[in-house]
Amino acid sequence: MLNIDHYDTIAAISTPQGVGGIAVIRISGDRALDIALRGITLKTLAVRYAHFTQVQDPETKEIIDDVVVTFFKSPASYTGDDTVEISCHGGYAAAPSILNLYYKLGARPALPGEFTRRAFMNGKMDLLQAEAVADLIHAVSESGKKLATRTLSGKLSQEVIELRAELTDIASILELELDFSEQEITTLEKNDILDKLHIAQQHIRNLANSYSGGKILREGALVPIAGRPNAGKSSLLNALLEEERAIISHIPGTTRDTIEESFIHDGVVFRLVDTAGLRKTEDPIEMIGAERARKTLADADLILLVVDLVDIGDLSFEKEFLENYSHIPIIVVYNKVDLSSEIPTLNTQYFLSVSALLHKELTALTQLMTDLLHEHYQIGGNTVAITKQRHKYALQQALEALIRTEGALLEKLSNEFLVLDIREAISSLDDITGHTTSEDVLNNIFDHFCVGK
Repeated sequence: MLNIDHYDTIAAISTPQGVGGIAVIRISGDRALDIALRGITLKTLAVRYAHFTQVQDPETKEIIDDVVVTFFKSPASYTGDDTVEISCHGGYAAAPSILNLYYKLGARPALPGEFTRRAFMNGKMDLLQAEAVADLIHAVSESGKKLATRTLSGKLSQEVIELRAELTDIASILELELDFSEQEITTLEKNDILDKLHIAQQHIRNLANSYSGGKILREGALVPIAGRPNAGKSSLLNALLEEERAIISHIPGTTRDTIEESFIHDGVVFRLVDTAGLRKTEDPIEMIGAERARKTLADADLILLVVDLVDIGDLSFEKEFLENYSHIPIIVVYNKVDLSSEIPTLNTQYFLSVSALLHKELTALTQLMTDLLHEHYQIGGNTVAITKQRHKYALQQALEALIRTEGALLEKLSNEFLVLDIREAISSLDDITGHTTSEDVLNNIFDHFCVGK
């Protein structure tokens, strides 16, 4: 990002481009009211009152549009600065014309995410809440929207604040001992500190482990459909999507590449991936497809392993597959139950017999998929979860610092060394909320926002 003044007056369209009922232009900064008044026919704006007026070019006197203008006085605005919002007619012409006028009148084009960045800088929200704004805008499911809303409300921030307080409490105890260095820490006191460290470590682990579930709610669950060639993987994909998305053929190796499509069930996005059949082959194209399938499986949140009931074979492939991917939740889908009722025995907890061709038991399958995600990743209810890799990394750094603290305590090192590690853990937590986050990190976060938010 260039060296930009984040205290001048900025303007941008805050609604999506395209045909619609209204569009909103947002102007924010210390000169927002003065600049806004230059371009409308009213002379004053009452605070938090919707005024019907017209946008007029002060030089040519041309009326650009009939609008509704609202003035939000600092600090009671989204950004914390004086802010004016202009609601005009939607479409491709009115809003850009008004925006260009206000650029001429003294406003600067807002950078991506600059309104939310100013809200963060002015203490209207912390960095977790600011990131939740983008998550809420880009939410693709009800569950993702709810998670973003909970984070925006400050629930996740409160978790981090409570964790920070736990660490500050431990550091305070150790620093107190430094003031009375002639007195050694008793065994009881040392055990108390160890207990506090263990509680804090578990708190951090729980929050870090929420990343997988939070990522699923935010981006959707990656669900590869795997199995031997001709097991019915493409048929199952089409059946779950209720459309003919993948080519179906009795010829083995028809699917050469991964095909991804999504559907939503019970508020969760399932990103289904039809993968190439896994088998030994000399076909170079099919080999590339199989390698891509393996890469997709490595990143999976849930796997559907399709077994052809008509051509069961010795099940050596399926047994090896279940063993290799035992760390990922797997549902064994016995396909073509309309042609064979013989169910083989595999060492798996989750399985279901279906007919992809006749759409039999697909409702039960989607419900099992949903239940398994909720069970394995704890994504139900009103729980909070981290959704960004940077959150997880910061928590891991904090955990490593506390593990070093525990080791130093057991080795009876000076409290000074213990406090340094605890303060490092606290600093990692501050990176999450933005209390001490670097300018480069802030630039990277807000550069990915849309312009106007």
